[in-house]
Amino acid sequence: QQTGLLFMLESLNNFAANGRVSPAVAKIAGVLGIRIVGRASAGGTLEPTDKSRGEVKALTAIVRHLKESGLKTGKVWLAHCMNEEGAEKLKEMILAELPQATVSVGKNLGLCSYYAEKGGLLVGFEKM
Repeated sequence: QQTGLLFMLESLNNFAANGRVSPAVAKIAGVLGIRIVGRASAGGTLEPTDKSRGEVKALTAIVRHLKESGLKTGKVWLAHCMNEEGAEKLKEMILAELPQATVSVGKNLGLCSYYAEKGGLLVGFEKM
């Protein structure tokens, strides 16, 4: 079994506040509606993989990454930060492309909510 973590960020404000990106970049991304999609590396760092304008394009990128990872059957956990609608949409998109997967939806809590910020999604998966 192999596991992985993907994410979609709607806002970069907390990353700017912590010095991880410049405040100007965070502001421009917010104004343009850019969502950052990425994955957690083996070393535990977050690696941006896509910059998508709009949520649907970002969700499509997540589904593409799941397929590229070789996921066919297995479990997918979606954790949202005040974005249940986006999480349910992603669940539908995953099941349309990967009907053998089991997809669960829940809420981010604690520190995950802080970094995901409003609108963010975390996607954990386990290939079988």
